[in-house]
Amino acid sequence: MSIIASPASATSFTTETSGLGSTPFGPFTMRWAESGPPGARRFLLLHGIYAGAHSYEWRDLVPLLAPQARVRVPDLLGAGESDRPDLDYTSDIVQAVVDRLIDDAGPDVHVVASSLTGAYALRSLARGVHAASLTLITPSGLGAKREQQRQRRSRKLYDTVRRTPAGGLLVEALTSKPSVTWFQKNRTYRDPTVLTDAEVVETRRAGRLSGARHLQLAFVFDRLSIDVSTDDIKSVEPTVIWADGQKFVAAIEADRWAAGGARLVRVTSGLPQVEQPLLLSGLLLAAHS
Repeated sequence: MSIIASPASATSFTTETSGLGSTPFGPFTMRWAESGPPGARRFLLLHGIYAGAHSYEWRDLVPLLAPQARVRVPDLLGAGESDRPDLDYTSDIVQAVVDRLIDDAGPDVHVVASSLTGAYALRSLARGVHAASLTLITPSGLGAKREQQRQRRSRKLYDTVRRTPAGGLLVEALTSKPSVTWFQKNRTYRDPTVLTDAEVVETRRAGRLSGARHLQLAFVFDRLSIDVSTDDIKSVEPTVIWADGQKFVAAIEADRWAAGGARLVRVTSGLPQVEQPLLLSGLLLAAHS
C-alpha cells in the first residue's frame, strides 16, 4: 500500500506522531505523509521517476528515520496519491514540481532525492530554492547530453502514443509482473532476493492508477531527462550516495559527480533505501545531527 494512501498506512511506520498533508501546485494537489517528532530535524524524501514510481520507494527508510527526525514523503505530481492530471509532462513542469515541494517543506529541511529526481533537486537549490542540505541517491544527469538531443527529435510518436490506447497498453506492459520483476532483479537490486511480491503488486497498482500513465510515458519517451551542470554541483555541494550494485546509471558518472565537487559516498547495494536502509539512515542522521 502507498505510504500516503490512508491515515492507517501513514501511522503504520510512525513512532510518535504522523499526519497527511498536501502542497498545492496551481489547480492541482500533491499529497504527502509526515511522521516523527515535531520539532526534530526535518527530512524531505523525493522518489525517483520510472514506471510505477511513488513514495513507496521509501517504505523501509522512513521507520528508521522517524524516531529521531520529522520525515515528509510526498508523491510527485502525476504519481501515487497526488493528482494525476492529463498533462504533457516536460522537464519544466517536473522542475516546477520539485521546486514547489522543497520550498513548501521549508528552508531548514534536509532534502534526499533519488535518481532522476535528484538532478532536478540539484537545479532547484542551485537556482535559489532554499534547503539545509541536499543528498542525492545515484542521481542521473552526467552521462551523454540528452536535453539538446531531445529538442532535435520528433515528438510525433510520443504524442500519438500518449493520446491513444497504445499508451495505456505500453504502461500496462511496463508495470506487468514479468516486467517489474525483470527490471528490479536485473537492473535495480544487487541482491535480487530482496524483491517481494508486495513490491511487484504495489508497483503495478500505482503504475495503473487513473492518469498515472502521462508522467510515465514522458519518462519512457525521454521527455524528462536533464543534463547536470558542474557549476550547479559546485554551488550546492551535495552529498551523493552512489549505489555500485545498480545497472541503470553508468558507473563513470559517480566519478564525474566527485570531480564536480560533490561529496561521494559509495555503497554496495543497488537501491540502498531498500537493500541497506539501516546504513542509509545512519549516514543521513550522522550527517545532519
